[in-house]
This record gives sequence, structure tokens and C-alpha cells, in this order.
Amino acid sequence: MEKIELIKFGTNLRQKRKELGLTLEALGHLAEMDSKHIAKVEKGQKDIRLSTVIKLIWALEVDPGELFPKK
Repeated sequence: MEKIELIKFGTNLRQKRKELGLTLEALGHLAEMDSKHIAKVEKGQKDIRLSTVIKLIWALEVDPGELFPKK
């Protein structure tokens, strides 16, 4: 993903996490990921692998389209 897309993905991720009332730690527990890693993803500071995206989508129980930026 391009840097701008990473930032948009991270923004969408943060928004959805907050909508669901989850802390970074709670999402980390659900996704079996370190909350610091998720924080970097939310800030667009981390290019992520498909396996990470899948873990986050499953943990949040969302449609993938809700997190990916629209063109």
C-alpha cells in the first residue's frame, strides 16, 4: 500500500475500534497481536501483511471494505 493508503486504513481501523468501544489492548487481545503494533498501524507507520489484516478483520467482525480506503 502507498503511504496515504496506510494512513487511511489506520484511520478507518481506529474509527471502527472506537465505535466498538475497544481499547488498543482489547483489540490486541482479540486479534492476538501486540497493542503497540496496532497503534503503529492506526497511525499509518507500519506497512502490514495480509495475515495482519485478516486478524484485525476477524477480531473486529467487520467487512474488509470498511477498513480499506475508497479510491
